[in-house]
Amino acid sequence: METNNQKEPENADPEKPTEPSPSASEELSSKAVAAYEWWDNLATFHPNDPLWLGGVKILVRVIGILVLLALSPLIILGFMFAFLAVA
Repeated sequence: METNNQKEPENADPEKPTEPSPSASEELSSKAVAAYEWWDNLATFHPNDPLWLGGVKILVRVIGILVLLALSPLIILGFMFAFLAVA
């Protein structure tokens, strides 16, 4: 005869299904979205911004583009190595 030693949580509602915890890829995706939204909000022009702040925001956009251009060959190289390692 088997006994069930597992206890249900005291506040668990039997009719309510529990939500599964987010996977690692979902967590990483949500962090990437949050980082992009932060960066986009930082560099977005607003009508009430002073002129000097508009210049700073243009500089932020240019730096972002330069960083992405600098990273792109490394990312492509990483994908090449990953495909070679799998093959």
